[in-house]
Amino acid sequence: MKKNNLSFKNQFYIAVIGMISFVLLSGLSYNIYSSYSSKKDSFIHESELQANLIADNSVAPILFFDKDGLNLALKQLSKYKSILQVLVYTNDNTLYGSYSLNKKIKKIQDIGLKKWFLNGKSPSDSINSTSFVVKQKISLNGEVYGFLYLEKKTSSLSDFIKKSITDSILFSIILLAIMLFFVYKISEKLISPIITLSKTLTELSISQNYAKRIKTSSKNEIGNLYKAFNDLFNSIEVHQNSRDEALAQAKSYQQHLESLTQDLEKRVEDRTKELQKSLNTLQKAQGQLIESEKMAALGSLVSGVAHEVNTPLGNAVTGSTIIKKESAYLLKSMKDGTLKKSSLEESLEHIDETSRLLYKSINTAADLIRSFKKISIDQSIEQKREFDIVEYVDEIIKTFRNKLKQIPVEVKIISDKKLMINSYPGVLAQILNNFIQNSIIHGFENKRDNAKITIEILKKQNSLLFTYSDNGVGMDNDFKLKAFEPFVTTKRNAGGTGLGLNIVYNIVTQKLNGSLILETKLGHGTKFIIDIPI
Repeated sequence: MKKNNLSFKNQFYIAVIGMISFVLLSGLSYNIYSSYSSKKDSFIHESELQANLIADNSVAPILFFDKDGLNLALKQLSKYKSILQVLVYTNDNTLYGSYSLNKKIKKIQDIGLKKWFLNGKSPSDSINSTSFVVKQKISLNGEVYGFLYLEKKTSSLSDFIKKSITDSILFSIILLAIMLFFVYKISEKLISPIITLSKTLTELSISQNYAKRIKTSSKNEIGNLYKAFNDLFNSIEVHQNSRDEALAQAKSYQQHLESLTQDLEKRVEDRTKELQKSLNTLQKAQGQLIESEKMAALGSLVSGVAHEVNTPLGNAVTGSTIIKKESAYLLKSMKDGTLKKSSLEESLEHIDETSRLLYKSINTAADLIRSFKKISIDQSIEQKREFDIVEYVDEIIKTFRNKLKQIPVEVKIISDKKLMINSYPGVLAQILNNFIQNSIIHGFENKRDNAKITIEILKKQNSLLFTYSDNGVGMDNDFKLKAFEPFVTTKRNAGGTGLGLNIVYNIVTQKLNGSLILETKLGHGTKFIIDIPI
């Protein structure tokens, strides 16, 4: 049966019963939940206090190698029926002492407690249906000597929740019965006049006899309602005309409202087009800025390589001039017949020494040009290939040698001698380029001594862990939180776009499908940890 087919009285009963049931259920549920939470917190706190106490009492036996004393002390835990098992491990994960309620030690293979604590995890596991585990360091004066594993039964929590639910259901039934009795008594007094009024109005709607009036002796709101209906019958004819006028006004208002709605929709559509156009312009400008950042890095690479090439090429020019001069001298002496053995030997020694210098200078310039050519092509063309990342990073460092030695900066690369990967060399060059530029411009801005950059390259199973760190000025926590946002820079007036780290983040996460972590503290340098699949 539909609710609309029920009488007002029955609907009233259903609504009141439903509301009371909902309030009771909500209140009791909250009470059970809060009681259980409090009980659980108390249980966890008690367990952690017990673990701390046992850990403190285990320090001396470990220090003085009193294994028997430790086991004897652990046997005293038998008075606590809730403790299932206690295991005491030394720093090398060796089981040093144990206790079990049922005399059977449940050995834990490779528990890894030391590694577990060093990773900074919580000292307590979550509560399951049967047991709760607490893992605790055994330490004295900040020195860790071992680790404690405590396992307790959670049956007290289960018993508590069962008792709470049983008591709550019994209380709810009694309280609901009492409330229903009072509701029934009150409703009989309040609803009867309304039912009488409903029957009378139904008869009037059928007979159309508006001369009839409804009588009541009540002086409360029901009496006012009866009087209001009588006044309504008196003014039906008067309000008929008013109703027609109101309908006409409502129609006019509706037409006006439709006109305003159409105008508003047009304005919204026009404004949306303007916003879309502005967004397209902004995205285009952002793309141009990113490309400018990339070309600026390539320009900086060109400038650095050009400066580095100048020195060996200058040496080569000087060496070739000396060789030309000595050769001319020898030819002239031979033609004049004045050539002596001592002069020949001296000239040949000069030529030999100069030729070695010339060869070394030309090789240095060739290495720099080869490195520049490889890196510049990789940065211009994003092509995936197999390459030795250690050698490639070393070539990138060479192109920054001029800027790094101006501070000066000591660069240390920690890795295997050779590490072949299949990835995007140009992308990695752009990442390292940004890191080095940030270290020079920001990190070492006011640091002119003991400046260091450390690059660590490690290969894990199917991924590459690339760590870049410097000992520069670092960042405060506020700037760290927004470091990867676009257009965030401290060098706005010096031409910085603030896109460097944002580009790096997008390259690592989208292009290389990796992750990037920033660790920094003001005054303690900056570290970037990149983990990418290879």
